[in-house]
This record gives sequence, structure tokens and C-alpha cells, in this order.
Amino acid sequence: MGRRDRGRRRRRPARAIVALVLLAVATVGALILGPRGGGPSELSAAPAQAPAAQTAPAQTEPAETTAPQTAPAETAAAQTPPGETVPAQTGLAQTPPATAPAQAAGAGTGDAGIASSSGQPAWQDLPEEIEATVRGFLSEQGAAGIAVAVSTGADTGSGVTARYATALGGADAEHPWTRETRSAYRSITKSFVGTVVLQLVAEGRIGLDDPVAEWVPGIAMLTYNGEPVGRDITVRMALAMRTGLAEFSSTKAFSERLLRDYTGAFTDDELLGYALGVPLGFLPGTAYGYSNSNTLVLAEIVHEVTGQSWEDAVRSRILEPLGLSSVDYAGGSDPAEAGAVAEPYASRAAGLIGLAQVSPSLYGASGGLFGDVGDLLAWGRVLGSGQLLPPVLHNQQLASLSNPSVESPGSPYYTGYGLAAGEIDGWWGHTGTGLGYQALTLHNPATGTTIAILINTQLPNPNGPAILFQRLEGQLRELGRAS
Repeated sequence: MGRRDRGRRRRRPARAIVALVLLAVATVGALILGPRGGGPSELSAAPAQAPAAQTAPAQTEPAETTAPQTAPAETAAAQTPPGETVPAQTGLAQTPPATAPAQAAGAGTGDAGIASSSGQPAWQDLPEEIEATVRGFLSEQGAAGIAVAVSTGADTGSGVTARYATALGGADAEHPWTRETRSAYRSITKSFVGTVVLQLVAEGRIGLDDPVAEWVPGIAMLTYNGEPVGRDITVRMALAMRTGLAEFSSTKAFSERLLRDYTGAFTDDELLGYALGVPLGFLPGTAYGYSNSNTLVLAEIVHEVTGQSWEDAVRSRILEPLGLSSVDYAGGSDPAEAGAVAEPYASRAAGLIGLAQVSPSLYGASGGLFGDVGDLLAWGRVLGSGQLLPPVLHNQQLASLSNPSVESPGSPYYTGYGLAAGEIDGWWGHTGTGLGYQALTLHNPATGTTIAILINTQLPNPNGPAILFQRLEGQLRELGRAS
């Protein structure tokens, strides 16, 4: 089903009422751009303990902020993902769900030790010391639930030699997280779309340095300092977040549309139109600026070149060949129609706050995919090892063109960014966060180890998965050596 066929309106959850009230008084751009948050070492706004099965009284919370701090050895400057965070709260009373998810210890790995029918090694429980780190993070951050999966094995030779997973906490008020729980991938979606674009480059159907305006005519009229420079934007720049395109969610037109219908459906063309209505933020190719609008441009190129919507191209080129059966884009429909999903929450001082399930089409190609942690782990290895691309293109994909921690400290935390893929400490992949969900998958090309993290809670720090990853780095290194 193509993107133009998936605009069905979904029922508005009761909790959307809370979100609509919040949006009415908050800066609507904060819904997507979010509060300024710290780098991965920063935990200043974290609750002291997890609000397990707690019902907090209605209270007035100040606008959400996390003070930037200088990161120690864990690294880098304060960063907050654009395109992806819960609304700033400005003095409104909130009532959390009647029953917050229980922190169900060890819930859900279930069939550890049973051989996989996919030919992959059997799932094992994560070693106790790694699970203890994950459990401590879950409690410290006050998250509803989390799933973490790890695979080991060199990129060459025998491939994956071991797979480990743990699932802790609740997917909703009644169900524990399991390894099969589906959750939002958010901006990890960008890496799927970017890989399809690089496949088209490999097939000779487009070039990295071709002007984007060849397929997206509206780009040509974009200006910087009053001068039309849109024709200078290339495919490479869109992949590398170096176009200067405005973040669509920061525009007045998007804010007004969202206020009218918070859970309504969008099209990618509509979202991109908001970005094309304002000037560029910088001269194309001269700076790094993380913007969801870049991936919407790439999605339009995919459609124009292949005749497929971006989601159909991702399905036929990536999901089906790799057997990633849990991964789906629901468009304007409820993501639960393809299988149960973890409910979205936000962690606050008083406990967990239930959030409305916004339409995946609000993110579109920039962040609309849902799936489980096992498929995210498999994708992280494919992305980081270059399984779907010729070596020359894969090397370009993982070559840092920018250092976001220096060039754009308000953007998602990476120590390098290439072509629709980011780097943290030599591990390559992507992260995602926003509106009740956070995610990460990273692969170490030097060791072959891959990690995937899914959380169904908007944490006080939007770079939460990167914080957990950096805490686990040493333990992952030892796990890889032992496997």
C-alpha cells in the first residue's frame, strides 16, 4: 500500500486531550524540536527512581528543560534531537494513566536458548552485569519499559556467533515488555530511506552530486540571504544533513495545522511543503544542520525515480529480503493495526505520564517506522556492515562529513555523521527519539558487535539511549571477546 493510499484517519485516544491542551499553550515547535538537552553523560533531570505502578496526583509542572553540561570522558556537548520530543509543559496540570506500567523484572525474553528458525544463533539472556546496568538505567530514568539486544561476530567469515536480549518493565499498564514488543524506531527510519537512495546511486539511476531540484522542483526556488540557491542542493547534501533546509516542525504553518488536529494524518508532501515555504538556514554544503526535512526530500526522490512510495521501496528492497517482518509503516493509521505496540509515556518528577499515540505520518519518512528489538538489531548489523551496498558506497556512507557535537550541539548526539548514518565512538548506526519513544542501533565495524535499544518513554534527556550505550561500551567489548 503506497503513501497516498494510507491516509486513513485513526481514532483519537482519550489521552490526546491532554496533549492538545498542552499544545495550545506551549510552543508547538517544541513538540518536535523539544527542550534543550544535554549530551550523553548528562542525567541532571532524571527522576531518583522509577515510578513503578504509580498513580501521581495531578500537578503543575514547569516548562521542561535540561540544563546543558560539559560532558566528561563519555563525551561531547549538549544536544537535543530536532523533530522528536514531547511538548514543553508550561504550568499545566497533568494526570498520568490510572495504572503506570509495572517494572517487571526480566519480563519477556521468553524463549532464550531455543534455536532460531531464521538460521541465526539462539537467543540468550544478556549477561548479569549488562542486565544490571540496563536495570539501573531503567530505574534511574523512570522509564516504563526497555528492550536491549546485542549480537556478536565479525563482519566477515561466520557472521553472527551469538545473540543476547533482555526486556524489562511494561509495554503498557497491563503487559510486560517482551522481545517481540513493537515500538517506534523514530529517526532510525532515516537510515532505511537513506540506504534505498544509496542503492539507487549504485544502480546508476541517480548520482550523489546530482541536484535535488531535478526530482523536487520546489527546491529550486529556495533562497539564502535573498539569493536563489536551491539548485545547489545535492543528493549527497540531503543524506548528510548539509542542505540548510528548515525543520518543517518549526514552521508556523505546521504548528497551526497540528493545533487543529494533533493526532490527524499527514502526507510527506504536506510536511515537506512546510519546509519549502521558508528560506534556507545556511548556504547549501557549508554547514551541518539536522533536519527531518532532508529525509522527506530523499523520500520524494525515491518516489520519482522508482514509482514507489518510500515505504514500499523500503519494504521491497530491505524489509522483505532481510525478513524484518515486524517492521511496518502505518501511515495515517494506528501503528497497532500491524501488531500490538508499546504505549508511549513521558517520565516526569511525579511519575509516568501517558501520551497520545500520534499518527506515524506526522514523521513520515523521517521517523515513521515501528518494529521490534530483534529486527532493529538485525538492521543495525546490516547498516553498519554494508551488506546491502557496494563497498565503495558503504565506505562513503560511514565517512564522517560533520561532527554534530561541535557543529550543531542542539542536534542528536553523534561524534560524526555521514550519509544517513551517525557515529558514536567508532560505532555506526542511527538513533531516534520523540513523543514517548526512544531508540538506538549501533554497529562496531572493527569487532562486529551490534546493539539495539528500544524505550517506550520520553526520558528527561532526549539522548537517553546514547547515555545507556556509552555506559555499556566496556561491557560490550568484553562480551564480544568472550563470544
